[in-house]
Formats: sequence, structure tokens, C-alpha cells
Amino acid sequence: MSPPVQVALVGCGKAKRKHRAPARHLYTGNLFSAHLAEAEATTSHVYVLSALHGLLTLDEEVEPYDVTLRGMPGEKRGAWGRQVVESLARRYPAGAVELLVYAGRAYAEPLQDALAASPREGWTLVEPLKGASQGARLRILAEASRMRAAARAPLRVPALEVEQPSGRRLYLFAVDGKRVPSFATVSRVRRTGGVLEGYQRPEVLNHVAAIREYMESAGALVPNAVVLAFDSRVRFEALSEEAEGARHGHLVIPLQAGPDAPGFIVDGQQRLAAVRDAAVTAFPLACTGFIAETVGQQAEQFILVNSTKPLPKGLIHELLPSTTAALPAALERKRLPSQLLARLNLDEGSSLRGLVITQTCPAAKGKAGGGWTAVIKDTSLLAALEDSLADGTLYDMERAGAGVDAMVARVSAWWAAVASTWPGAWARQPKESRLSHGAGVRALALLMDAACQFLAQEGNAAPSQADFECELALVRDACAWTSGTWAFPAGDRRWNDIQNTPKEVALLAQHLGALYRERRAAKPHRRTRKAGAA
Repeated sequence: MSPPVQVALVGCGKAKRKHRAPARHLYTGNLFSAHLAEAEATTSHVYVLSALHGLLTLDEEVEPYDVTLRGMPGEKRGAWGRQVVESLARRYPAGAVELLVYAGRAYAEPLQDALAASPREGWTLVEPLKGASQGARLRILAEASRMRAAARAPLRVPALEVEQPSGRRLYLFAVDGKRVPSFATVSRVRRTGGVLEGYQRPEVLNHVAAIREYMESAGALVPNAVVLAFDSRVRFEALSEEAEGARHGHLVIPLQAGPDAPGFIVDGQQRLAAVRDAAVTAFPLACTGFIAETVGQQAEQFILVNSTKPLPKGLIHELLPSTTAALPAALERKRLPSQLLARLNLDEGSSLRGLVITQTCPAAKGKAGGGWTAVIKDTSLLAALEDSLADGTLYDMERAGAGVDAMVARVSAWWAAVASTWPGAWARQPKESRLSHGAGVRALALLMDAACQFLAQEGNAAPSQADFECELALVRDACAWTSGTWAFPAGDRRWNDIQNTPKEVALLAQHLGALYRERRAAKPHRRTRKAGAA
């Protein structure tokens, strides 16, 4: 249901001009003027309540008169109230209406009685200043007017003006992110009549939500500056002479929201959207501003800011283990798997040491003296670790309180068993061995989870490399890592036809998992859980 239409009704006054005039100018009393100013400042639909004429539009011209509701008999006041409500009903025939009455009791009561006698669905009557004396009303309305004027006053923020060799000036300042919509807007990219307008993309909702969640956390820090383009309405008032290419002063920004705002967001709209939605009282942000009279100049800076190469995800993942503060949820989920990956790739004694391609350990650098080069992509192993942490043996270990050391040892033992089970396929480039390929890494990691589950059911909660080798022996002959064909239920596939796509990973993982469970169930020497084993 749509919100009610607000209609302000301003009671007429005794003091009037001596000649015919529009209703807004006919009444000259201070209280009428204050009531009308408040009504027009807060409501789009405003009328005058005339004791003689009933409902008047603000521009309707009338002659001065000497009629008041106070001395009018009750029956006539009731008829007056019904007349006004009927006039309003003709103007607003459908939907809910909220009547805001800026007048005394003599005006409000007949209207209330008329609504009670002939109820209209969704219609209500409110007296914003009910019970206040004339003096109190004038004080309240004067303060409201003062606050509105203060809100319209330009925003003055301390700023540093920096002149660059081109003669263009930058303004460095800080402002509460929740205030930015009051002076800056987003120039959305669109086509109107085939002509390209604007330059900003729509908000990325999941990205905004992640930033918002981070901003609401303790210790949140957002050092990246928001970039804003201003038109000539924004000015800089210097407080000092130029010193080393910069001047201190104030940036004076008119407050105007919407499409006529003096500022446009060039970079940082996702951050500002997150601040807007965040459950925080305020969140000051660093800002960089410049004067740009045309959309073309704004778009130029937008392209320059956003066309630089983004930080590689692999580098972000390598940096995550060194962080301790709260991070956006998407990064928070990757902190533990990134820590495990780093340990597996760098720890002495790890079966995967030097085999994972990362930003700081590229493919050209491998195990010292071993002649091996890194062959497993970090994204493949990271995804495998995330799978296990979500619903596998690493999830069980984390829930049981096992530390990172124990998790690293478990994964390292598994891959050491993989290396001894298929030595000819181990540590080779993915184009030579699907064991190093993303599909093989993900599928074997899922097989590790299945093996750990079976072993745990038999009372072996801490399997060794030898235990894993026994489990892998069940599927050793069915794997075509470097040659031959995969005997999938749906038909044979060449060994190197397997690709690193979700569908192919699922195909390989399901094939190995089904074969493993089938052969394990048929093992004549299968152990059973010992009585009382945990």
C-alpha cells in the first residue's frame, strides 16, 4: 500500500490586507505566516482554511472579510467542517490522505467531527502543534526554520589544495560518508536516443553488502580515498599562502542532492553505498576532489582510475594469512584456507613444498635442488581446501578444535600418499599429467574427505601416509592421469580431455568417489569399529 498523501491545512488569521489578494498574501498575522512557511517547507500540498470560504488554494484571490469560527454556532461549524472535507475528497478521490492541520482547536474539531461522521478509508488528521500556545508555536516554528536554513548552508570542510604541473588543482579532505549523498550523486551510464550518457556502472549488491559488513565490524579501516568531481559551484577558501605546492583552507560545497548536485562520484560508489546502508552513526572517509565542468572530464578520470590493473587475487590470498583485523566476509572465509595453502607450499617437510604456483612462487621457481617447478595452480588447491573446510575432514578438524599444524599435517600426508601411489604422474605440468590439473586436484581432495570419513568410522581419527596409501590403492588402476582413457559410466574419455570446469570436476570426483566406495565395501579385510571406539 502506498504511503498517504500529506495535505497541509493552514488556518486563516484575523489580520488581513485591506484589498483583494491571493490567499497566501491576504492574511498578514505572524502566526499565519509561520504556519504557512512550515507547511510549504515540509509538504507539497498546502491549502488555507477560510472561516468564510472553506478550502482555498494559496493563489486563489479573495476579498478581505470579517468572519471567525470561534463565534460561529456549533451547527454552522459542523457544516463548515463537512464542506471542507468534501472539497478535499473531490481533490483526492482515491488513496490515503493525512491532513496536517496548522490551526487552533476551532478549526481542527469540525474537521475531526466530519471525518468521524463520514469515515474515509486511510484518512487521518494530525495537529503537529496541538496544545501549544501562540507564543510556543512561534518559538517552535522559528527554531524549525532556523534548522532548515542551517541545513541549506554550504558544507565547509578543512581541505588541502594541491596544484599539479598541468595547473589543475586537487582538494584533499575528509567527510562523513553518510553526508556525501547531500552534495554528490552518481552519473549512471545509459543510452538516451542512442546517445551514451553518464559513466558509472550499477551498484554491485554483494560487493556493497561485503563492504558494509566490514564497516560495521570493530577496527574497520578504509584508507582508499573516494574521488569526487565538482562543478564551479564548489570553491576553495585559502587560509594560508602556498607552501611546497599546497595551501590549507576550506572547501565550500553547496548542499544539493539529486541530479542537480554540485558533485559526482568518480570512484568509490560501492564504498559510499556501503556507508549509506551501514548500521553506524557516521563513517568519515578520505576524499580527493577536483573541478570538472563537463561529464567528459569526469569520465576521463573514471577511466583512468578504473583501467589500472587490479590487485591480483593470488597476491591478496598470499597476504591474507598475515592479517588479523576483521575483513569483508568474502575475504574472511579465505583467510584460513590461504594460511593452509601458504604452509603447504612453504613448510619444510610438506609434500607440496614448492609445487604451488603463487604470486611470490611462480612456476619458474621450484624445490631447491630437486629440479621440480611449481605445477599446481594456487586457485585449484585453495578451492580444494575451501571444499574440505566447508564440508569435509578439515571442517571436522576445525570443529573439534584442531589447529593449523594438524590440518597441514593431514593434507600433507594425503598428498604424500598420492605422490607414492602415482609417482610417474607426480609433479608434472598439467598438460602432461591431469593429477596436477585443477580437475585432478579438486577430485583427489574430495576423495581425501571420503577416505577420512571411512577411516574415522573405523576408529582411525589420525590417519598416516601409509593409511592413505592403502585407501588410494583401491582406485590406483582406474586412474588415467598421463595416458589411456577414463572409464566413466557415460562412456570413455581420453586422459587429457578432462577440463577444469565445475561440470568436469564433478564428473571426475563422482567417478572416483563411487569407485572408491564400491571397492571399499567389497574389501574382505575391511576393519570394523572397535567396541566403545569414539
